[in-house]
Amino acid sequence: MILRSPPKTATWTIHLLTWFVFFSVLNPLSLQPLPVHAAPKIIDYQNNLPRKFNKRRRKSTDYIIIHSTESGLASGLRSLARGGYTNYLVARNGTVYRILHKDYRANHAGRSMWNRRENISDYSIGIELVGYHNNAFTREQYKSLKWLIEVFQKQYKIPDWEVLEHYRVAFGKPNRYVKKAHRGRKKDPGVFNFSRSRAGLTSKDKRNSVLYDPDVQAGRLITDPDIDVARLKETDGEKYAESVAALSENVITARNSAWRIAREEYNSTLTVYRFPNGTVMRGDEIQDWEKIPKGTRLYLNRQEDDSVQAVAAHVPIIKTGFTAFDIAGTSYKRSDTYYIFPKGTIKHGQQIRRWSRIPSGTRVLVKYNKPVPLTKTNRNTARKPETVFLVPKSQVLAAAQVPDVSRLKSGTLMFVKK
Repeated sequence: MILRSPPKTATWTIHLLTWFVFFSVLNPLSLQPLPVHAAPKIIDYQNNLPRKFNKRRRKSTDYIIIHSTESGLASGLRSLARGGYTNYLVARNGTVYRILHKDYRANHAGRSMWNRRENISDYSIGIELVGYHNNAFTREQYKSLKWLIEVFQKQYKIPDWEVLEHYRVAFGKPNRYVKKAHRGRKKDPGVFNFSRSRAGLTSKDKRNSVLYDPDVQAGRLITDPDIDVARLKETDGEKYAESVAALSENVITARNSAWRIAREEYNSTLTVYRFPNGTVMRGDEIQDWEKIPKGTRLYLNRQEDDSVQAVAAHVPIIKTGFTAFDIAGTSYKRSDTYYIFPKGTIKHGQQIRRWSRIPSGTRVLVKYNKPVPLTKTNRNTARKPETVFLVPKSQVLAAAQVPDVSRLKSGTLMFVKK
């Protein structure tokens, strides 16, 4: 019997298989498939829960509920950890904070109903996005949120249409503005703001639409008025855009009532009203709701006294836990919104890139003309009540604080309201 050498191709195949097995033994992890999406940075924040907080496991996990904090990061962490009011929080830079482990019930949905089932907190994971229902979330937030959703969907077998926004599951009891049980108790994370597709919720099933509501269809609740506006997008794009613009700012107008802005929190101590004359009141201090003047601005989720003081200031101030959006609303990035930093540096909204680094003590002027030096010819303008001065050495004064303009120092800059 004659033995023949294997063909060259067979020899190379044997060598390759030998080396593959050798390196696999040295590094067994190399055989594992790479993850589709890299995990975001996750910070465990559970040590900040109250010592007496009672952890209890959920009855089941059938839904994921998405919220927005209606506040900045510091304020959001503080208030959510106070009572375990969510499971996870996603910061503007994409960092994820674990407030309460996913296995435990967080009281995040409050009075809620979906497809006849009530108390949705008993059956869902809550995820908060730092931000507001009427201001866009960041690319980093959507990336981290999508990762979280995919992980939980895989573990609990949750389809896209059972990942729901808070406003879709919350419902309210009859009140002075709405006479029947209704959707619309909450507005977060925003009918016109939150993007389901950017969060990876792209199923073509009709139940994956924000217009789908089994409880409204069954007559158990009446619809959220913002959903009626959302329907216009399919039939009248121009009217839809006009309606959304009218609802985008937290200012009372003929079409925007206190309830339309704050929903069930309209008379809460956590909702602050700043009237056109500068007076500031909390919701629970207002008696005559019929006499609230148009132009009154609402600030939601104002839990700390210093936040109220910042709203009440003649020249609003950014303080710890308080953001530019809290003061300027959707105008915070505009070129006619000016920021006077503690050292006297001036920038307008389009010149700022790192919003998280705006220092405490920064003054905010909304819808003002470009600052000009005070001169003899423009002193009449200086007497207008909303005029603001930046005195050398970075002192900021409102016109009411300057009884004699002629005594202001040379080099004083003047900001005049548009």
